[in-house]
Amino acid sequence: MSEPGPTASATAVTTKTPSPKATATAPPRTGTGTLTSPVAGVLRIVDAWIPYSQQRKDEMAAYAKRHYGIDSWTLDPQVIVLHFTETDTWEPVRSSFAIDSPNRGELPGTCAHFVVDQSGIVHALVPTNVMCRHAIGLNHVAIGIEIVQATHGHTSLWADQQILARPAQIQAVLALVRKLQAQFGIATSDVIGHATANGHRLFLDKEGWRNDHTDWQATSVTEFRSRL
Repeated sequence: MSEPGPTASATAVTTKTPSPKATATAPPRTGTGTLTSPVAGVLRIVDAWIPYSQQRKDEMAAYAKRHYGIDSWTLDPQVIVLHFTETDTWEPVRSSFAIDSPNRGELPGTCAHFVVDQSGIVHALVPTNVMCRHAIGLNHVAIGIEIVQATHGHTSLWADQQILARPAQIQAVLALVRKLQAQFGIATSDVIGHATANGHRLFLDKEGWRNDHTDWQATSVTEFRSRL
């Protein structure tokens, strides 16, 4: 889940996600096209942009100034953080992120860049050159990927393992991560889980905040990395 308050067998159809230099104000759209590369394989991405107004950008810049000493809402990705949603579908995740309601007494609201549903479709929510609040201490450097899975009374480790055992979904996440690694030069060691974010070498929070989430345990991330 985001900062506290979320073998592909068929040829897939995709919409390209925005490049790091793309405008952050691109209007919501859906479309189709085919993206195939030796790194990413075939990946299906559907644009489902949440509203990200200038006001929200200003809120993000103010948050970044307080927590990271950076007066900017733009993102130069160096890390990928895996989350799971605590939902059974992707739509409530987008709806929650779109609201822009205060979290821990501060704006902007939480969000992540992508959410991957259980059928293996990747929904692009925020351009990758825009900061999202999804992992305390790393929002200024990290892309957030939400993966649809609820614990249903089980442990976070159990939930991680459900994702790892769901072929369509995990293959889509792996393909997305490979694509982002190739695009931004992100090392596999910088693909992490929310549960271990506090220990990352780039973790920084000038307000002394720490993550308390348990999604994507270290053992699960190790298994995920081994599949990349």
